[in-house]
Amino acid sequence: MISDKNIDILEKQLKTLGKKIRIDILKVLYHSSIPLPFSVLQKEIIETNSNKSNFSFHLNSLKNIKLITSESDGYVLTNMGKKIMKNILSIEQVINDQNKTIMIRTSKYSKEPFNVHKIEDYLMKEGEIDELLACKIANEVKSRIFKSEIEYLTAPLMREYINAILLEQGLEDIRHKLTRLGTPPYEVFKLFDSQINLINPEQFIRTLGTDVSEQFLLLNLLPKDLADLYITGEIDLLNLNSWGLRPLGFYVNSQSILDLIFSENPENLQNNRNSRTIINFILKFIDKLDSIYPYISGDLLLGNFNKNFLSLFYDININKLNTYFDIFKSQISKYNAINEDIKSHLSLDFVYDEASNVVQEQFEIDHVFLDQYCKESASIAKVLNPLFLFDYVNFKRSNNIFPPHLISNHLVFYNKVPSNLINSSVIKVRSPSERKQCENKIILDKIFINLELIARKANNNDDFFHQLLQEKMLSVFSLFSFKESLVSKKLDSLKSWRLLYSELFSDNFSNWTRDSIKSISFFGLNEAINYHCGIDLDRTLNSELFALEIMNSMGKIIEEKNDEDGSNFILTQPHNNSRVNYSLNSKKRHFNGKYKIHSGKILRNDTLLSLNEKITIFKKFERVIKGGVKFSCNINSDDEEILREHIDILTGSKLHAFSLNLAPY
Repeated sequence: MISDKNIDILEKQLKTLGKKIRIDILKVLYHSSIPLPFSVLQKEIIETNSNKSNFSFHLNSLKNIKLITSESDGYVLTNMGKKIMKNILSIEQVINDQNKTIMIRTSKYSKEPFNVHKIEDYLMKEGEIDELLACKIANEVKSRIFKSEIEYLTAPLMREYINAILLEQGLEDIRHKLTRLGTPPYEVFKLFDSQINLINPEQFIRTLGTDVSEQFLLLNLLPKDLADLYITGEIDLLNLNSWGLRPLGFYVNSQSILDLIFSENPENLQNNRNSRTIINFILKFIDKLDSIYPYISGDLLLGNFNKNFLSLFYDININKLNTYFDIFKSQISKYNAINEDIKSHLSLDFVYDEASNVVQEQFEIDHVFLDQYCKESASIAKVLNPLFLFDYVNFKRSNNIFPPHLISNHLVFYNKVPSNLINSSVIKVRSPSERKQCENKIILDKIFINLELIARKANNNDDFFHQLLQEKMLSVFSLFSFKESLVSKKLDSLKSWRLLYSELFSDNFSNWTRDSIKSISFFGLNEAINYHCGIDLDRTLNSELFALEIMNSMGKIIEEKNDEDGSNFILTQPHNNSRVNYSLNSKKRHFNGKYKIHSGKILRNDTLLSLNEKITIFKKFERVIKGGVKFSCNINSDDEEILREHIDILTGSKLHAFSLNLAPY
């Protein structure tokens, strides 16, 4: 026990130390490595204290309780003074910690004092944890922040403390819910300082918004196992930033657009052919297209475009015709330029009747229209031009010759008889007979399966390959279910969407996602066959048969799914064209430390087969793949005779669809 004498000494010392100026004297001497003369000590103390009188009195009071002493060079602390000063500083630290105010710079760009209860509320609301656990974690965060002696916090730094503690305690699922979205500052600085791409302010803002939207989908909207399929490259999704917001594309017969225009504007274009009326009509047509674009992330395919829209211009003078078509082109080009994503957002369908005189009349006007898009350089056309779908069957029957100068990489010839209309995402739109107007359709999405990754995991085991393929197909079905729920949640409450749907598709709004086309596709077929069979599919019959077996297996799984629940899934071919599917063809997949880009083609570019041999093999895949099957023919010559020879072979083959690529790509 402390003796009464020591109690008296302690009481006397505490009473003496009850003055701020005396504590300040002790602090100055404690931090000084040499004795301080009276004048020096007085000057330093008086500057920080309002009470400037009786300085000698305060010094003598400290000397009396043996905390300081005077020497020839000045004043110093005694040994007891040093020990007591250490304890005083410790007491001050406890008091400071208790009353410490740390300012936080919040995500709302304001500063406010640190409040542990806000952490508790945050954990309970966004992390969905109980109050007791939230309180425990919040207090641990507070303890670590105060120990760090940091004076200025940011909201991201505080979340790092929270996330670290959650991970330490095995609460990874809660940490996942609290993950914040955004582009890392380093990447933002690179984008901001970019001198190579010369990115403009609008592109800068759009890119950052796209990054956040993509992260939100992968971190918060999709289940972790499905999001991981995209991250690891096992599946690929188009337009990730708007994947959960909009369908991929529409097929709309052009007559549907014209009917809307004429119902809203009863003025008869046939009876009033002045320039003002025609230009207003073109602008109204473009306005209708503009009202569609916010609801698709891919493109719009206008069926029977020439037969319905261009036919309205058949009796117009050629010079005026060029002017009107130039207006149409400038409006379409402006829309594509705004998107700046190197994609065609419009596909135009050109169809022909069997009567040769009608075909001739149609094509003369079509020629003028198409000519507008062939005047520009290939680089400009790649960004701005629509994808043109040209019905070659009836045109060929009329003995017309397609002008070579209109051949381009944005032109697809297709066979109207089996009705294989495709849009830029290469989805087949099931068209009834030619006598019946094609039904408008919504294409919900197109999801790709990486066949090469399956081949590598299967490690030459056929049964395991098919097992893995079936698992990926089931995952794709699940992804479509999530897409249906996400898009419905976003669009169904919008009056503008309901109105557009009733105008173009159906009055039965309740089942629109169920009724839409759901495309399942693939990439890396050649790479998968090469790895699994040891040789390319175009070089041996066994490789070819296994490739067809894969396609048949995918088709069978889809048929069973459609029969089971009345779904509308379809197996489709990928389209090897950067204008059409930029993200897929530019995406690099990582294998064993090496990067590679997959091809969407069925046959390799560098195959040594003749054109007829390639067509023979390709037609086997046409019978299995049900949507958007397109044969790509590279022609490394500008000789018109060679071009016509290839066209004759291709049109005589009755391929569902083909394109002529006038340069290797």
